[in-house]
Amino acid sequence: MIKRRPFHHSIYFKSKKRPITSTCAVPLDPQPTSNDHTSLFQSRVHDLLRRGLLSSAQQAIQRFIASSPTVPDAVFAIEFAAASGVDLGLGISCEILRKLVDLGEPLSAHDFYHDHLIARGIEPDSNIVNSMVICLAKLGKLDDAVKLFDRLIGSEDCVLSNAACTMILEGFYEQDKFLEAFDYFVRISDANVKLGMWIYNVLINGLCHQGYVGEAIQKGWLVEAELVIEEMEVQGFFVDKVMYTSLMNAHGKNKKMKMAMRVYFRMLKKGCDPDICTYNTLIHGFLKMGLFDKAWVLWNLMSDLGIQPNEVTYNLMICYYCKQGKLDCAFDYFVRISDPNVKLGMWIYNVLINGLCHQGYVGEAIQVFDIMCKNTGLPPTRHMFKTLFFGLCKKGWLVEAELVIEEMEVQGFFVDKVMYTSLMNAHGKNKKMKMAMRVYFRMLKKGCDPNICTYNTLIHGCLKMGLFDKAWVLWNLMSDLGIQPNEVTYNLMICYYCKQGKLDCATMLLNSMVPCNLAPCVRSYTPIIAALYKQNRCLEVDEMCERMLESGIIPNHVLFFVLMKNEPKGLELQLCLLMLQAIAKNGCGLDHSSLSNFDKINSSAGLEQEIELILREITRIDLNLCNVAGSIYVSALCEGGKTEAALACFKNVASAGCIPLLFAFNSLIKRLFQDGRFEDVKSLFEIMQTEGIVPNLETYLIMVNEYCKQEDLASAFGILDQMKEMGPKPNVAIYDCIIACLSKQGRISEAETVFHRMHRDGLDLDEVAYMTMIKAYTRNGRGDKALNLFEKMIENAIQRSSYSYTALLSG
Repeated sequence: MIKRRPFHHSIYFKSKKRPITSTCAVPLDPQPTSNDHTSLFQSRVHDLLRRGLLSSAQQAIQRFIASSPTVPDAVFAIEFAAASGVDLGLGISCEILRKLVDLGEPLSAHDFYHDHLIARGIEPDSNIVNSMVICLAKLGKLDDAVKLFDRLIGSEDCVLSNAACTMILEGFYEQDKFLEAFDYFVRISDANVKLGMWIYNVLINGLCHQGYVGEAIQKGWLVEAELVIEEMEVQGFFVDKVMYTSLMNAHGKNKKMKMAMRVYFRMLKKGCDPDICTYNTLIHGFLKMGLFDKAWVLWNLMSDLGIQPNEVTYNLMICYYCKQGKLDCAFDYFVRISDPNVKLGMWIYNVLINGLCHQGYVGEAIQVFDIMCKNTGLPPTRHMFKTLFFGLCKKGWLVEAELVIEEMEVQGFFVDKVMYTSLMNAHGKNKKMKMAMRVYFRMLKKGCDPNICTYNTLIHGCLKMGLFDKAWVLWNLMSDLGIQPNEVTYNLMICYYCKQGKLDCATMLLNSMVPCNLAPCVRSYTPIIAALYKQNRCLEVDEMCERMLESGIIPNHVLFFVLMKNEPKGLELQLCLLMLQAIAKNGCGLDHSSLSNFDKINSSAGLEQEIELILREITRIDLNLCNVAGSIYVSALCEGGKTEAALACFKNVASAGCIPLLFAFNSLIKRLFQDGRFEDVKSLFEIMQTEGIVPNLETYLIMVNEYCKQEDLASAFGILDQMKEMGPKPNVAIYDCIIACLSKQGRISEAETVFHRMHRDGLDLDEVAYMTMIKAYTRNGRGDKALNLFEKMIENAIQRSSYSYTALLSG
C-alpha cells in the first residue's frame, strides 16, 4: 500500500521510489470537504476495485478529476488513487495535466509531466502533448512549446487541439514574430483546425504593418486579394513575387491550378521574375492533384532558368513518390541530393524509411537513416527506430536489429515486449534458440515482463528444433508465473505430437482444451486429421471431421488441402461441396445438409452448379467467408484440371469485392503452368503485386518446379535471384528442384555449386537434399563423390532411409 502524504499547489511528483509523492512548502490537507459526491466517488472506486474492474476505476477517477472545481479537489483524487494502489495511466495523467493548466497551475503541470511521465519512460499521447504545449506557452517557454508542437504536427497520428494552436500563435504575437506565426498558421490550417476570428485579425494586421501583405491575403478571400493586387498596380505600387506566389498558393489549395497558372503568366507579363518559392508552390499544387507530368515540366523549366531545386522541392517530389508507392524512385531522388546545404525535413526521413522498410528495401532504409543522423544532427524518433527494427527482423538481419535495440536503450527509449518477442521469433525461425533465450533473459533484466505471446514464440522455436523438454520447461514456467496457456499454445503442442506420431497425446491435449475454457479451432483438428491419414486410420478421420463440424467450427483452405491430398483423385468437387456446406452452416447459418448425399448429384456439372449456388449465398452474407469458400472452389477446379472454370470463379470472387487467398493464386499458377499458359502466369503474378499479395515459398517452389520440368533453368535461376533480392529466403525444396534439373542435363559442377550455396545460406540439409545430390553424382558416373557425400551425411547425423541406400547403390 502506498503511504499518503499531504499535497499542495506545487504538486511535485517524484516517481523513483513511489508511484506518487509530493514535496510541499505550505501543507494543504488533501481531504476535501465531506460531501455526498466525494463519498459516492470513494465508495464507487472501492467497489470497482473489489470487483477487479481496474479500468472502470481509472475511468471513475478520471471523471472526478475532470469535474473538480479546484486544484485541492483534483489532488485529493490523485492521492486517493495512490492510496488505493491504482496506476494513473495515460488517461488520468492527461486529465490532471489539463486540470492543472486550466486552473492556473502550469508550473505544477510542468513538474508533473517531467517527473511522472518522462522520468518513467512513458510515451505521451497527443492529448498530453497538447496540454504541455499550452503549459509551456503559459510559462513563457515558447521555444520549448514550439519543439513539442513540431513533434506533434509531424507525427502520423497528429491530433491538434484548438487551444494548443491558439497558444502557439499568441506566443508569436506577443513577441511580434508575425512571419513565424504565419508559417505555423499555414501548417495549422493544413491540419483543418478551425481558429477564432481574432487570430485572423491580429495576424493580418501584424503582417500588414510589417510589410508582408502577400502573407496577409492568404486568409482565403482570393477574389478580394486579386482586386487588391489590381488596385496596387493602378496606384503604381510594385507587386512583388511574394504576393504573386501567395496568390498561386491559395489557388493551389483550392485545386484550381488553371487560376494559379494564370497568376504565374501575369507575373511574367508584369516583369516580375519567379524564384524557387514560386516554382515550389506550383509543383506542390500539381502534385496535390496528381498531375505529375506538369510538375515535371516545371522542374525542367527551373533547370533551364538556372534555378536550383532546394530542400522544399526535393521534399515535395520524394513525398509524392512515397505516397504513390514508388519507393525506388523516391530513393533515387534522395541520393541525387548532392548539395550539402539541402536539409530535408524529419518527416520526409520518416516517410522514406517507413516506406522502404515495408517494401523490403531495408539496406536502403539504413542508408537513409545514416544520412539523416549525419546531416540533420537530430536524434531519431522512437517510431523511426521501431520501423527500422521490424524491417530488419523481417529481412533476417538480426545482428543489425540487436544493434537498433542497443541504440534505443542508449537513447533512453523504452523497448517493449513486442520488439523483444519479434527478435526471439526471428532467431527461432533461424533455429538459433540460444540467441532467442539470450534475448528473453535480456528482456527480464530490463524489467520488461513477458506475456503469453513471448512464451508461445519460444515454445514454437523449441518444438521446431525438436527440443520438447525445453518447450515443456517453458510451459511449466508460464504456469508458475500465472500465465495460462491459450489456444495457440495448445495448437503448437498438438502439432508437435502429431509430427512425432503421438496421436494419443495430441488427442488428450485437444480434449483438455474445453475444460480449460478454450475453444478448439480448425487449426487444432487439422494436424490430427493429417496424422490419422498418415497412419491409415481413415475411419477415425471421418469421426474427427464429423466431431469438428458438429461443434460449429468453420473449415479453412488448409483442412481442404489435407483432405484433397489424401482422398482418391476425382473427389475434389465432392470435398469442396462438403467444405462449403460446413462454411454456409457454421459461418452463415445456412443449412444445406440435405445435399450431403453426393449420390443425388450424378454429374460434375451438377456438383459445380450446387457449389456455385452455395458460394453465391455465402458471398451475400459474409465477404470474408466468400474469400475462403471461393479459394477452396478455385483450388478444387484446378486440381480437377478445369482451368477455364477456375479462372471464371476467380474473376467472380474478385468482382464481388474479395481478394482470393494466396492459396488460390498458387493453385491457379500451377494449373496454368501445367497447361503451358505462361503469359497468363505472368498476368496473374502482376495481379498479385497490384493487390499487394506477397508470394510465399510455396508460390516460388511451384514456379521453380514447373520451370525445371521444362528444363528452363534460366527462368528458375531468375526466380532464385528475385528471392535473394526481395525475400523470402529459398528453402531446401527449391534448391533440390534445380539440382535435379542440372543433374538431368549433365551439368554436375553447377549442381555442386548450388548444393554448396545451400550450406552458405545456412539451410539445414535433410535426407532429401543429400539424396538429390547423391543421385546427381551416380547419374553422371561420379560414384566416388556420391560415397563421400553419403559418409558426410552419416557424420552430420542425418537420418537415413532405404531410399538413400538405393540412390547410392544405383551408382
